[in-house]
Amino acid sequence: MKLGRNCLVIFFLLALSISFFGEPVVIRFWHVYDAGVSQETINQIVAEFNESHEGVIKVESLGISFWDYWDKLRISIAAKQEPEVFLNDLGNVPMRASTGVLLDLSPYIEKAGIDLEDTFFETPLNMCKWEDGLYALPFETDVRFMYYNKDLFAEAGLDPDRPPQSWEEVWEMADKITKTTPQGDYEVLGFNPLYAQSYFWMYVWGNDGSFLDEEGNLKLNSTIVVKSLEEWKEMIDSLGFEKIQEFNATYPLGLNDAFINGKLGMVIQNNTFFSQIETYAPDLNYGIFQLPYPVKPTSWSNGFSIEVSSRSPNKDAAAEFALYLLSEYPQYLFAKNVSSLVGNQRAATSPDLMEKELWKISVETLEISKFRPFILEYPLWYEDLQTAIDMVLYGKSSPQKALDDLQKRVEAEIERYKFTH
Repeated sequence: MKLGRNCLVIFFLLALSISFFGEPVVIRFWHVYDAGVSQETINQIVAEFNESHEGVIKVESLGISFWDYWDKLRISIAAKQEPEVFLNDLGNVPMRASTGVLLDLSPYIEKAGIDLEDTFFETPLNMCKWEDGLYALPFETDVRFMYYNKDLFAEAGLDPDRPPQSWEEVWEMADKITKTTPQGDYEVLGFNPLYAQSYFWMYVWGNDGSFLDEEGNLKLNSTIVVKSLEEWKEMIDSLGFEKIQEFNATYPLGLNDAFINGKLGMVIQNNTFFSQIETYAPDLNYGIFQLPYPVKPTSWSNGFSIEVSSRSPNKDAAAEFALYLLSEYPQYLFAKNVSSLVGNQRAATSPDLMEKELWKISVETLEISKFRPFILEYPLWYEDLQTAIDMVLYGKSSPQKALDDLQKRVEAEIERYKFTH
């Protein structure tokens, strides 16, 4: 692929306006790619940028462990010492944009002549918008779909090359796969709605529901959400809530993952789960398919954004590098080497990538996927939603009451935010 050299020339010419052959402008770039092929790839991308901008811009790249990164970045922002360019959570860009810490990239995008609709996937790009500006760019995202064990399908008398075509078939096939011990515990479970990347909000979307009303306000006790929670509880009760919990405790994610160990016929996971299969069970015979929820197929996405500090003394150079990171060649390189579903749709839909079944379904699933809606006044609303769900599953509340109580708390929190801001 020869996209890179042309891009580098263009960026070099644009960068000449930033510096006049004195000392290069130094840009600090923080990210979570601190080991393996992801580190090698990001280092290559930065090195090629530096080479093409020699004497003009120099990027100093720092990869920090994922588990330490978020605290370090948060502390640096609080101390007003954040790097010029940094990776962050794609799901809550507006929270930072609303504080003024992020640079609006719209003028730079317009100056560079970038067609946003033609360049980026719509769903992750929309998460970067705040009011009338664009305060980040979607470096990489993800999707959820179903993995299924073809050998378990065959053992149950099912066609291993025909996954479920409807939500009803998911459960019909799951029942045929499920095996119990003489004590009544699950030896093999056809499908587990409380395992891995299976979440209630995805089921609401699959019922063609929403957590927002027509005015865009958070509405967690609407008729469709209540109905979905009633159905969710019925599904779990049919399997036995305590038995599911025991199963989950027996097979924690990772090396002992139930699907990887042939104990789960179908599992909802993200598009990167295949790498764990390759590591722990390279001979596992599996397939993939989109989630055929009751009313419509859907998925859930999140990911990482690239953001630029509004407090940087070198905003032009920082924006230059940020746009480069999201241009076609670096994004293609990251997608190809790291198998990451990048935000640049031109890179992600490169023919050589689309030849792979898992990659193709990932891209197709992104077209129907959703992000959890961001609510500035109550950004972690979904954590309280999960608490309400747990109340229902543990039999401490009915779906209607749990969601009614939650809605009251939501409205109180939103009013409190408005009062204090």
